[in-house]
Amino acid sequence: MEVHHHPEVEKKGFKEYILEGLMIFLAVTMGFIAENVRERIADHEREKQYMESLVKDLASDSASLKAGFPLKDERLKSIDSVFAFFEDHPGAKTISVDVYRQMRRAQWDRVYVRNTGTINQLRNAGGLRLIRKQNVRDSLAAYDWFWDRLAYYHDIYFVNQRNEEGLMEKMLNAADLVRGYRLNQKFLFQNGLISSSAAIRIEPAYINEYINMLYWQKVMTLQDEERYKNQANRAAQLCRMIKKEYGLE
Repeated sequence: MEVHHHPEVEKKGFKEYILEGLMIFLAVTMGFIAENVRERIADHEREKQYMESLVKDLASDSASLKAGFPLKDERLKSIDSVFAFFEDHPGAKTISVDVYRQMRRAQWDRVYVRNTGTINQLRNAGGLRLIRKQNVRDSLAAYDWFWDRLAYYHDIYFVNQRNEEGLMEKMLNAADLVRGYRLNQKFLFQNGLISSSAAIRIEPAYINEYINMLYWQKVMTLQDEERYKNQANRAAQLCRMIKKEYGLE
């Protein structure tokens, strides 16, 4: 009868088990660290890309804001021209075509639209956490907040413009304007459709309310211009900060 001898299994010592466990632990830990480092490098690269894009958006905001200031100044000049006419003609029952043009120009203003491409991407992707620079993050938050405030003021501003327009429609005699309305699809009194020497009748009962309304439009236009100029300065300062902090000079 054959007897099979099983090979002897070498028993590991306690120290060897400890060493193997330590090696496995170190391997897992190093893998975790490597993955964490890789993610941080990727996040930093994404952060810089976002900042480069944000700088372009801020430059776009600045250009848009600055382009609007001359239009606000034109509106203010038109308002003062209307004031000057009624100051010189307190009992006026008609206005000239030129005064009518100034009254129409005193109605409208520039609508500012912010470039929100990058900030929306950051918000939607939860990317605000990527901005490591506390000063940049705080300044961007303040810049956002002021745009929200500007939107609030714009709503009030627009309502007042509509009120001014409604008051003008009551004050102007449509019979003196209807030919221009019919013949011109864009702007009245161009191309000689109505003579520049024509007189347009107005309803004196609305003049007092109109002039008072126009004064508040002047005040609000001046305030609005100041707010947007401050925002243009914030855009420029934030742009400089980002360029400095992220080496984008």
